[in-house]
Amino acid sequence: MSRQQPPIAGIILAAGMSTRFGGNKLVAELDRVPIIRRVAETALASGLQRIVAVLGHEHSAVRSALGDLPGDERLEMVINEGYRQGQSSSVIAGLRALEADFSAAMYLMGDQPRLSAGIIDGLIDAFQNSEKNICYPSFQNRRRNPVIFGERFYADILALTGDTGARAIIDANPEDALAVAFEKEHPFLDVDEAGDLNLLHGAGKVC
Repeated sequence: MSRQQPPIAGIILAAGMSTRFGGNKLVAELDRVPIIRRVAETALASGLQRIVAVLGHEHSAVRSALGDLPGDERLEMVINEGYRQGQSSSVIAGLRALEADFSAAMYLMGDQPRLSAGIIDGLIDAFQNSEKNICYPSFQNRRRNPVIFGERFYADILALTGDTGARAIIDANPEDALAVAFEKEHPFLDVDEAGDLNLLHGAGKVC
């Protein structure tokens, strides 16, 4: 039996310092479009009811890279002034911006430019039609992003510290996590180093 289908919000993590990239990877371009804009466009094209983009390092440049997208009423900018404290600070900042209004939230990485709206919607559908409180994509039995968390785990997320995301929460609750298998890895590839862009150039999104 599936739960009552709650609206789901998205949280784009875009506050990091890109230390391995040699510059701000979120404003780097893939097929002439900034990486962060591609991610935000994908989120806005999906069934996510609201999207919070958590900015931090060089937030003015990242916001500029979004172009006119902040004009969409579904997209909200949150500045995490404590981004140097690690990823957990951005994870928490995003959730605090929407926890009162949404009983489930999807965390999206700001550096996954080939993710598609179809994948996001597929994960939303799988989550809403299950009794699980965590849902994530997998490729060859390896966990990928983005990840949906139900409100059951909001307190655990808000208690995170340091430079970690919510991986430990998933690891500690395997019985409450739904893995959705995908046959292709490409949409889930992220950008850590400048050379990673070479793997992504010229290949379109995969639904």
